[in-house]
Amino acid sequence: MPSKILDSIHLNVKLDNPTHVINLSEKVIKVEFSPFEWSHSLICVAFPDKISVGVIKFQEEDGELEEEVDLEFLQDFAVKFRIHALAWSPDSSLNVLPKCISFCSASSDFTLRMYSSNTVDPYTELVLEGHKSYINSVAYESSGDYLASVSDDLTCKLWSVKENKECFATFILKSPGMSVCWHNEEPGKLLVGENNGTVRMYNVEKQQAILSFETSEVPLLSADWSPANSLLVAALAGGNLVIWNTTRPNFPIEKRPLHTKGCLLRFAQQSEHHVAMIGQPGNTLKVVHTCVKQPVVNAALKCVGGLSWHHRLPYVCAGVDHSICLWKVATN
Repeated sequence: MPSKILDSIHLNVKLDNPTHVINLSEKVIKVEFSPFEWSHSLICVAFPDKISVGVIKFQEEDGELEEEVDLEFLQDFAVKFRIHALAWSPDSSLNVLPKCISFCSASSDFTLRMYSSNTVDPYTELVLEGHKSYINSVAYESSGDYLASVSDDLTCKLWSVKENKECFATFILKSPGMSVCWHNEEPGKLLVGENNGTVRMYNVEKQQAILSFETSEVPLLSADWSPANSLLVAALAGGNLVIWNTTRPNFPIEKRPLHTKGCLLRFAQQSEHHVAMIGQPGNTLKVVHTCVKQPVVNAALKCVGGLSWHHRLPYVCAGVDHSICLWKVATN
């Protein structure tokens, strides 16, 4: 769809205000909910000079009718470089003793930093070096044994985080790696989205590609694997949402223009039919239901600081300037 038509659509569609706004004292660079059940209340917020980990509580989660939200920060982790990506470790939990906060960041010095804390003693920080350019995405495998990262240096690197904490495999890509994510039910399968429009699935144990999908659009800036239905893979390429069923990789089951250029995409945690995207024009957040033509959420953002879904509740979150904005989505 031509850019002028998209601009016209954008100007004539009603914009949705966030359900909740949490105002903060510093600009939000990235925001990331924990995607794991046992740490679902944890949230990472990256600022220019620190990463803050907090507990986010929704009253409706406790069975109350009021839709209120509360954010309490637990600990700050100092940073010297701009954060490009965040990922939660499945080891994180506040329900065990000692408590455990564990996550990884990718920063503008081309390194990964693994942080760990019991919320009482000083935190530990481990630097992983090996990438030669900007790291665009990082993800923990569901057992917590491995970490994957993709970069502008045309590589996807796999790191052993439980044993020697070193890179044990490198996949050579044909273009910059933009997104990486693991299969929820089969930990040995990894998905990588490349800037040239290719989404490729790897078998980590055999260290080889086993399946690929082509968007026919560039640039591809984000891809994801549905947590609710691992047969579904989506990408945001050239402003188009493209969805495949992995049993039929040659032809997408969904393709629709939503932006002139898209930058972020995330499947909902609890619904295979809902996908959130941010793109141009106007840093617009759009949440679509795959069976409905019009977006169910459409909101122009001042600036973008990440995109994340809550694990339990139908909330999508984005960092917007000096605030965290949350939209409640009717996913039933």
